[in-house]
Amino acid sequence: MYIRSWLSPPPLPLDAVYTPFYCEENIYLLAQSFLESNVVISVWEPFVVFISNTTKSVALWNQKAAEVDGLVVWDYHVVLVLRPRPPKIQEDAQEDELIVAPTTWIYDFDSQADLPCQYEEYFSQTFPFGNEFSPKYHSLFRIVPAQVVLEQFASDRSHMLRPATSADESSEYLSPPPPYPVLCGSQAKERRVLTNLMSSFVSMEDSTETFGNVLGLSAFVEWCSGSLTDE
Repeated sequence: MYIRSWLSPPPLPLDAVYTPFYCEENIYLLAQSFLESNVVISVWEPFVVFISNTTKSVALWNQKAAEVDGLVVWDYHVVLVLRPRPPKIQEDAQEDELIVAPTTWIYDFDSQADLPCQYEEYFSQTFPFGNEFSPKYHSLFRIVPAQVVLEQFASDRSHMLRPATSADESSEYLSPPPPYPVLCGSQAKERRVLTNLMSSFVSMEDSTETFGNVLGLSAFVEWCSGSLTDE
């Protein structure tokens, strides 16, 4: 048997990139950094989690962008989850020996919670009312292995363009874009995909275009606890 422990998660890389309102790109780059670290991946399994729903209106509390009561209704949000790999049991371990295993941590650049934050604390701050409010604002969670995101994700940032109001006017970004080129995963590039952020990751519908699995709030908490498998 083993006990769950608050072993320290990896800190943010010193060169971590953050651009306001481009959560998917911030998390993509963080996932890339963690996957390049043998120290990290030997202990942790990184996942990218897309939070949205069918109406693209999810209520998250304790957000930095909030104007009142810490509440923001996002069309979608993206976080990174580090879930511990199963602990290795030594052949000579005693039957009653306790093997320490780390707990799950969540990285959310836009939350006022700790970065990273232990998953139970993150849920208590971000979803303090559970689902005890209008179903229109309930969150769904698309869980995608980080490696899949790095291979399949593509965004041309067109979703951040404000439509031009006349033929003489050019489109402008709703928020200044990151200074680096648009992101496109290796396999997405091979398939010449320009953008699939909305159709393959933010969408909570099941289709041949989507990646990962979708869970509701309660099931997602169970998944973070390790009591729900990925299958």
